[in-house]
Amino acid sequence: MTGNPNPNNVTLDTAARKIAIFSDIHGNYHALEAVLAAIDHEGVDIVVCCGDVVGYGARPNECTEAIRSLKIPVIAGNHDHACLMLTDISNFNEIAKAAVIWTKNVLTDDNVAFLRQMPLTIRDTANDVFFVHASPKDPGEWNYILTMGEARTNFNHFTERICFIGHSHQPFIIENESGNLMCPSRPEIDLKDNRRYLVNVGSVGQPRDHNPDACWVLLDLANMRLEIRRLKYNLAGAQQAIIEAGLPRELAERLAHGV
Repeated sequence: MTGNPNPNNVTLDTAARKIAIFSDIHGNYHALEAVLAAIDHEGVDIVVCCGDVVGYGARPNECTEAIRSLKIPVIAGNHDHACLMLTDISNFNEIAKAAVIWTKNVLTDDNVAFLRQMPLTIRDTANDVFFVHASPKDPGEWNYILTMGEARTNFNHFTERICFIGHSHQPFIIENESGNLMCPSRPEIDLKDNRRYLVNVGSVGQPRDHNPDACWVLLDLANMRLEIRRLKYNLAGAQQAIIEAGLPRELAERLAHGV
């Protein structure tokens, strides 16, 4: 079975001074707790999650319930859909398949209902921001943006000043100045009036850029600044939870290496 049961975009319309964005929690409640605590200290106006709340990690219900209880706007990710059997998992590797099946079997009915209603995109009209899990072009196809060519194509599929994505678990910032693309190496930038931005917010629960620290992004609209932030968390606790749940040990081991 494929397809999105709730294909409509969600629109936000509240002007904000600070917005926190994160993605790809993947059932890692230890990492999510740390990120939410850090965000709480920033005094943000809006928090948005770019999808994949579940899959891989051992605490999918706790992660989903945290998002639900805080009323965080959240987009559907491919692993969210996979665990609901809403997308084909035949191309998943065996470890990912095992995690999907395990997660499907432990999710509560209430959390299944919540995950099922998540939209594919969120459009923030007040702050000129667009949110999607994988790519603005064909959001439900779960395509990756890994090259400048793919980035260039996707800039044509959103009109907002900034688009935030997740999916690859590899954070980046791409600036677009009248069609000229640049990828700054610094994790923080000052936003410029004549540029648009495509930002991958990395992963809370399973980073894959050889840095095991949880990743999230702070957008400071009051000072026109954007920053990719990294945060240590109880990684050993997350690993132990995976092992105790009977999930593949590789899922625990990879957390320590950010791969």
